[in-house]
Amino acid sequence: MISQTRTIHQARPGFSLIELTAVLVILGLLMAGAAVAVPAQIKKARIRVTKTSMQTIKTQIESYRAENAGDAPASLAVLIPSFMEEGSDYDAFKEPFYYLPTPGSTRDYELRSSGPDKEMGTEDDINVWTMDVTNSD
Repeated sequence: MISQTRTIHQARPGFSLIELTAVLVILGLLMAGAAVAVPAQIKKARIRVTKTSMQTIKTQIESYRAENAGDAPASLAVLIPSFMEEGSDYDAFKEPFYYLPTPGSTRDYELRSSGPDKEMGTEDDINVWTMDVTNSD
């Protein structure tokens, strides 16, 4: 009798090429969506941080005024280190805050940030007197 050898094809465990391709396509779509959404959220977060910093600086200016016969400081540098930490005179966009004492006017000083575009005098500037702290836009 001649021995016959049978070849039995068993399915190997693992993923097919189609399944792997589908997973890679889905991951690519998720990463593309995140790449679009993350920069906008970072911008909003920086605006919020800048507004919060401005509120803190405003409080420190008022503390300075209380100790100095109501006079506003000549510059934000005067507040360091007694009232503010070193570096807190910069906004979240790494630009220095614009500060100008304006004695005799409606407000005794101006405090502004140039905002996301880093240019003073544009639409996205943040003014401590007119900003909405509840909104990051």
